[in-house]
Amino acid sequence: MIDLHLHTTASDGIYSLEQIVKKAEDANLSAIAITDHDTIKSAERIHTINSSIEVIPGIELSVYDNILGYMDLHVVGLFLDTKSPKLLETLSRLSQERDGQKKAIISKLNQLGYEITFEDAKKFAKASLGRPHIAKALIEKYPDEFKSIPQVFDELLDAGQPAFVERSNFFSLEEAINVIHTASGKAILAHPFVFTEIRAYKYDLEKLLRDFKRLGGDGVESVYDYVTNYPYYNYTQNDNERTYKILHDFAMKFDLLESGGSDYHAPGKGPEPGTFGPPDEFLQMLKSKS
Repeated sequence: MIDLHLHTTASDGIYSLEQIVKKAEDANLSAIAITDHDTIKSAERIHTINSSIEVIPGIELSVYDNILGYMDLHVVGLFLDTKSPKLLETLSRLSQERDGQKKAIISKLNQLGYEITFEDAKKFAKASLGRPHIAKALIEKYPDEFKSIPQVFDELLDAGQPAFVERSNFFSLEEAINVIHTASGKAILAHPFVFTEIRAYKYDLEKLLRDFKRLGGDGVESVYDYVTNYPYYNYTQNDNERTYKILHDFAMKFDLLESGGSDYHAPGKGPEPGTFGPPDEFLQMLKSKS
């Protein structure tokens, strides 16, 4: 088994690169990819890791495409050249815009009566600040009201909720795919059913995949555990099988590669590494197709 979607403390995971690699080794995985949100702070250190398994440098980019209408769409990049000047320049810009969005979220929370600061959230982030860090600050400050990160998202931080703020930057789907390709990577559409069934947007799946392929996308994350990652949506194992079959069929239709992984952030946030993921054959196909 492989796992091509893992997060570390460089974004909103709770384990360091070294700890994630050790967990993967203990789980007898043959390969993993480090795919932190909008940052390569862990991925760029992969060359320093001495491991018995293959560790692939990657990223998970957030797309805000005002032209196509895709907001907060996620694209995973695999096999990245982490020294790519275009990639580094893009990530520097996105980091500044990401912090601006988080400050706007905190401002909305303040208006709603929640007295937390940017610094309160920042202390939970070892690198880039994400909404889960804001959620942790709320849980710390208001333990009687908030018991979990999913609860905070469901009540305040998710799209359509009172403290949600769209990223003001324009970062198109085409630009995300191109910057991954410029860094010699493969562009994979992450967990598509999050954007067609779970989030407020409810995009049309076939149109989304058609647009992704038309703009040069390489593959789709067909193996994904919606049951564990989104427990409050009452998915069942049958839904994981259903979503896989649909995405596999679309991959065949649009000549897209297939990928997958746990999207593991922490215990209770994604299946534990080694318990859910695609077979080794997926990696061979991703490597073999130019």
